[in-house]
Amino acid sequence: MIGQDREFAFIGFCPGGDISFRQDRKWIAEGICEFGIIESGVQHRRFAGIVPGDLLILKKREQFGETMRLYGHGRVSEVLTIGGRLGVQWNTDAGEIVIPLMGCNGTVDIRSIETVEAEAPQEFWDWLGFNG
Repeated sequence: MIGQDREFAFIGFCPGGDISFRQDRKWIAEGICEFGIIESGVQHRRFAGIVPGDLLILKKREQFGETMRLYGHGRVSEVLTIGGRLGVQWNTDAGEIVIPLMGCNGTVDIRSIETVEAEAPQEFWDWLGFNG
């Protein structure tokens, strides 16, 4: 599947960065991903640009300015509400991993395949199942 992936969408799921408000469990259970920060125009435009077939990666900043923890990934199956809600086929079987932050400080961070290839360790590709 790597051939279709020219960008990766790293999606934060903890409003205010607080893990006690995590939304990922609800999203995974319901097969969705939601974005509700309307006042953030840049973030909203990034989320609105996600389309069916795109790969979403659930992330939370781990060590400030250094690393992020990844919790799962999934393919967008449909746009349920333009700019606000996506249908996603989530995969959480690989567990969690910690990788370099790659500048992913926002709730929605789109990174090119070139950036990810240059900065992500082999463990990331194995975690995604792109090890072949």
